[in-house]
Amino acid sequence: MKILRLELAAFGLFTNKILDLSAGNPGLHILYGANEAGKSTMRRALSHVLFGIPERTLDAHFHANEQLRVGAHLRNSHGEELICYRRKGRKNTLLDADNNPLDETDFQTRFLGGMNEAQFTALFCFDHEQLRQGGNDLLSGGGAVGESLFEAGTGSLKIHDILTELDKQKEELFKARGTKPLLNQTIKVYKDACKRIKDCSLSVNEWSEQAKKLDEAQQQHTYLTQQLQQLRAEQHRLERIQRTRPLLQRHQELKAEWAQLQDAILLPDDAATKHFQAKLSLRTAQTQEKQAIQDIAQLQSQLGAIQIPQALLIQKAIIDDLRGRLGSHQKAARDLPGVRTEMRTVEGEARILLQRLYPDLDLPDIATKLTITNPQRERVKQLAAQAPALYENQRSTAKRLEEITEHHIQQQQLLEKLPLCPDLTLLRATLTRACKYSNLEELQSKDEQEVRRLTEQTEINLRQLGLWSGQLEALERIALPKMDRIDSFDRRFKEIDNDQQRIKERLLEARRQNELATKKINALRWAGEIPTEEALLQARQIRQTYWQTLKQSQITSELCHTFEEALAQADEIADRLRREANRVAEYSVLLAEQHNAQREQELQTKKWHTTNELLANLQTEWEECWKPLGIKPWSAPEMRSWLSECFGLRQQASLLRERRQQLQDRRQLIAELCRELTQALLPLQPFLQGELLTHLPDLIAQGEACVNEVTQIQRQNENLQLELNNLIKEKHRIETARQQINSTLKQWQTEWAQALMPLHLPADTSPETARNGLNDLDQVVNKLDKMNGLRRRVDLMCRDAELFRQDVATLAQKVAPELVNEPAEQVVPELSNRLSQTEKEATRYEQLQHRLQAEQQRLTNATQQVQVAQAHLQALLEQAHCHDLAALESAEQASTHKKTVQRELIELEQQLLEQGEGLSLTDLANAVATVDIDQLPGQLHHCTEQTQQLEQERSEIDQYIGELRTLLKQMDGNAAAAQAADEAQLALAEMQELSERYMQIHLAASVLRKSIERYREQHQGPLLTRASELFQQLTLNSFYGLKTDYNSNNDQPILVGLRTFDNAVIQTTGMSDGTRDQLYLALRLASIERYLEKNSPLPLILDDILINFDDERSRATLSVFGKLCQKTQILFLTHHPHLVELAQTTLPNESLVMHRL
Repeated sequence: MKILRLELAAFGLFTNKILDLSAGNPGLHILYGANEAGKSTMRRALSHVLFGIPERTLDAHFHANEQLRVGAHLRNSHGEELICYRRKGRKNTLLDADNNPLDETDFQTRFLGGMNEAQFTALFCFDHEQLRQGGNDLLSGGGAVGESLFEAGTGSLKIHDILTELDKQKEELFKARGTKPLLNQTIKVYKDACKRIKDCSLSVNEWSEQAKKLDEAQQQHTYLTQQLQQLRAEQHRLERIQRTRPLLQRHQELKAEWAQLQDAILLPDDAATKHFQAKLSLRTAQTQEKQAIQDIAQLQSQLGAIQIPQALLIQKAIIDDLRGRLGSHQKAARDLPGVRTEMRTVEGEARILLQRLYPDLDLPDIATKLTITNPQRERVKQLAAQAPALYENQRSTAKRLEEITEHHIQQQQLLEKLPLCPDLTLLRATLTRACKYSNLEELQSKDEQEVRRLTEQTEINLRQLGLWSGQLEALERIALPKMDRIDSFDRRFKEIDNDQQRIKERLLEARRQNELATKKINALRWAGEIPTEEALLQARQIRQTYWQTLKQSQITSELCHTFEEALAQADEIADRLRREANRVAEYSVLLAEQHNAQREQELQTKKWHTTNELLANLQTEWEECWKPLGIKPWSAPEMRSWLSECFGLRQQASLLRERRQQLQDRRQLIAELCRELTQALLPLQPFLQGELLTHLPDLIAQGEACVNEVTQIQRQNENLQLELNNLIKEKHRIETARQQINSTLKQWQTEWAQALMPLHLPADTSPETARNGLNDLDQVVNKLDKMNGLRRRVDLMCRDAELFRQDVATLAQKVAPELVNEPAEQVVPELSNRLSQTEKEATRYEQLQHRLQAEQQRLTNATQQVQVAQAHLQALLEQAHCHDLAALESAEQASTHKKTVQRELIELEQQLLEQGEGLSLTDLANAVATVDIDQLPGQLHHCTEQTQQLEQERSEIDQYIGELRTLLKQMDGNAAAAQAADEAQLALAEMQELSERYMQIHLAASVLRKSIERYREQHQGPLLTRASELFQQLTLNSFYGLKTDYNSNNDQPILVGLRTFDNAVIQTTGMSDGTRDQLYLALRLASIERYLEKNSPLPLILDDILINFDDERSRATLSVFGKLCQKTQILFLTHHPHLVELAQTTLPNESLVMHRL
């Protein structure tokens, strides 16, 4: 499957982001961007579009959950294409281009090969952290072959840690000789409970005696309880009388007071409050009324004392205007002398400039004798500007014509000295063919080394193969068993092994059930003999025998006594069968379970012997399969590995033959190319440096040097011819230009003489002199203009000053005649001050008017409040039927007292009902009347003493009953045995739970180890061969391969590297961190290639896995990716620019596709 396009319609920070991945076949796509550019988002989008957006996602911070959309255009290995989109949801999340739901199962089958998200992420997605973790797992596991291959092939990590944790949990549950593990402790508890069952016994006579004492003590306890109930009832009655007597006495007193208050009028509860508030409101309103009258009189007096001149207020706008103009007037008075001085200065400067330019003229003459228009002035400037360029062109043209003539002569002489060039067609064709194979001798050297290495490696692998003692050629020709047949034998061996395991488990379970039933039966028997139907039948038969004997024989006392015992025994068994029906039923069930368990044990034992016979027959058939090879086979997994190694040897032998043939072909090609190059170079010996060489690279270098020499001569000839032609053309062009320049210069001289006439200058005046004279004349004119402007300003300032003085005098005449003769500069500030004071007085007058209105309103409100308060007091007097305020206060006090008595009566009657426990007041009074109040404390004390004495006696009886019950429990063997049996059952149940947990952990570790070992057996040969090649490339030949070795501590197979420079065997613990990472990467890539050989390709997603590789090993890794991307699409995400540069310089353009995020 290949992803042709990835569309992030609404995902993360992206909106309508499209990534075209269709280039390449399939191609290596590098997704490059800076930090926070969205590479992590892009990686999640690749996974989510295939398998769904999870319930909780990090990519919904910019778009809402319901808006998330990510799409893709996919093509599977059969050429089928699909455009699909993925939305966030729980079902129907996969949609087609028309937003219709797609079948998830069909999609995974057609495009993902049935792979789920966990499998895809584990095998085809990994980053730098997973790469480092894989290297660390190789270190912690010591390079165990099975674990290393299993992790690399399945993408699982920390396999060694998982196995260690399972072993730790197993040891925490059970150890063969341990005491602290939980299962060991539970077994000890079970054994202790079984021991206690045996120690329990029962004495019938002692038990009966103690049971009789218990019955008598319980009767005494019942009698004491009845006496206590009677005493407590009497005590309770006396205590109720003692509680209610004071309350009844107070009730009578309150009734008497209520009778005296019958004539008092009941006023509302807030009557006194209203009375007080009305008097307070009246006093407050009267005070406010008095204060308002005083404030009004004071304000009216202040208003009468204020005098406001209205004339000033009317002229306020004019005064403000003069005050604003005063500053400008004063400034103009200060500036006027300076302006007049400046005007005279400018006039003197203009006269000096004019005298220096034209001594015979004065300033008034400028307007009549030196009139020059602007077009004339611009024409002089234009012609003056053209003069330098015209004279410079005339000079440079003459110089250029001289230089070209001299250069033409020199180039003609060089052309005549060059030799003739030979034909290079044959040499170029030969070189083109030879350059395609320029590195043949280097490849030949590498092939020779490869042949030697393969020869040595093949011989080493043949010696290490085991079982086989013949030659490699014989091993290649001989017919080896098919791998399918090995798998079939392995499957049959495993089926028998699984059958034996199941039979063993069932046999152990049957034994456990038998032992459990036996222990339970023994526990029931230890608790007492169990009556059975067989025992009852036997007792009745004995009774019947004695009865027949009694009827037929002479009756004796001994015979009667024997018959009575037989009769009692039969009756006792029948009674016990009825009384102990539960125990009898449990005993029968346990006997049935014991019988079933024994029968199951016999059945599984027979099956065990049958499977042993099948295993022996299969072993014989297995050995017959290998007889043609003359070897005695190992186990099927080992022979699968052996067979894989044989196939690997065959592939190595085939590869060795190919390398030898390739080496021979290259030698022949090198000789042929050397011969062709020699024949092509013989005619060109004059152009060679030294004699002809013999090696192919040297001949190619000589040929290229010869071609370059001849080509350079040809290029020089062509360049000289072209340059001579250009020089001739340039010479004609310059001569024509010189004639045009001379004509233009003559025309300029004529126009220049005419342009100088308005300035009264001679025709031979230079442009610079004319330009300076024109500038001086312009300065004179500018100064005249400035002088006229200053004169107009002086006149204007004088007029403004006179107008200001007239306006001030007019205003003073209207509002302050005494200031008419004062200077205007003093009059304006004085009038402004008077206006400000007048405005303040007007503002104060207005404020006093507002305060007067407010006080008048306050007086009106106070008068109304007085009237309202007097009305409230009158209403209160009428309500209490009083004529003055003193009588009103007495009525309020009487009303309050009457309400208090009424409330106390109600509360007291409620207390009597509560304390009297529901009795009426009459019943309570009658009960109090029947008791002498003086004798009541003595009667209560006597009842209390009797109650305490009886409780003490009952407590002693309770203690005595407890002691008897404890003694009976200790004497009751059935109860102790039952308790011990319960404890044994609890311990047994806990043992079963812990055993199941122990078996689960044990089976999990065992299954995981077997899976790892099975994976190693099936994939070790071809996987290690390919991983060895990749490891050699990734480490730049620092290691020339991998092989399996054995750990000296536990004889387990481990993975080791073969170092190149000293042929040392290096374990993973001796490798650097980077080398271990490259070893894990080689194993992962080999596993992925093996998967692709048998399954449809899926995209490989790599996230910055090269950040710890140096540049050379990164380049080697990228070369491996370049080959792998021909089989499946690779998406490589990074934010390191140097990795992008390495990829661009290492990989061909047709394999590499860059995407800038």
